Amino acid sequence: MEESIKGARLHTAEHMFARALQEQGLDIHVRKADTYRADNIGKAYVKEIISFEKIIEAEKTVNAKIIENLPVTEENFENLDDAMRKNPKLRFNEDRLDKEKQVRVVTIGQYDFSACKHRHVKQTSEIILFTVKRISYLGGETEIEFLAGDDALIFLLQIKNEVVESAMYRHFVPEKLSEYIKNENERMIEIEKEEKEMLYRLLENSHNLIVLKGVKISKFYGELNYFIKTHAETYIGITNLQQIIIMKGKNCKIDLLELGEKLKTLNFNGSINESSINGKVDEKLVEEINKLWKT
Repeated sequence: MEESIKGARLHTAEHMFARALQEQGLDIHVRKADTYRADNIGKAYVKEIISFEKIIEAEKTVNAKIIENLPVTEENFENLDDAMRKNPKLRFNEDRLDKEKQVRVVTIGQYDFSACKHRHVKQTSEIILFTVKRISYLGGETEIEFLAGDDALIFLLQIKNEVVESAMYRHFVPEKLSEYIKNENERMIEIEKEEKEMLYRLLENSHNLIVLKGVKISKFYGELNYFIKTHAETYIGITNLQQIIIMKGKNCKIDLLELGEKLKTLNFNGSINESSINGKVDEKLVEEINKLWKT
């Protein structure tokens, strides 16, 4: 895709996006910009955590510069020093640039100056539209996926249509989407609180293996640990028919190692130690564990 207009749109937009982030006082360093992918999705990997608000502000700036229709020009210099003398605000990736070799500088109006070897558009209006598609934070870095041109338009239209369709079925006004999301989040927090309270009551009144279908066991880890700490003489078992956790308090006499050996004969491959058993199960294995539990 290196010689395509789609790639040129993405790469020119990525230059303006990086500059727009720097204008907000961020000393950013784009570790890698992948803008020549077969799926027409640009990716930028930045060596720091950037807030959502700053990213969206930069997105707005890029689209404003697209409308200004700034000229995009290229100029070759004998080396980096010559390039920087003419362009003091020059951006470049030190890890990839040989300072002694010829440098090509891509200039976007008076807005951005970047050392780059890839193809670009001739005017920013050729980009048409720029939008951020996804943001993720991994290992102290920010990974940003973005779209340009007709791909950005199609993506935003799809999002708009999904919002309108959802509004039609749920009888709400699309302009109040953020308010509805906030209310829905608050409702989900209340539901989760009720679920945890119900589970705690189940733990206090049951000495069987508790089956909770269709839930993530991991979201109850805190309640399970707290229960064992406050009920040191007992044990608990919980499963969603995909994962099982069996735990015991420090004063409980049940031998989980002995139980674990029996589970191994039933092809259980999870983690087994003196205080807990944790691993994958299916419905048939749960039935067998329940039989062992009762004996």
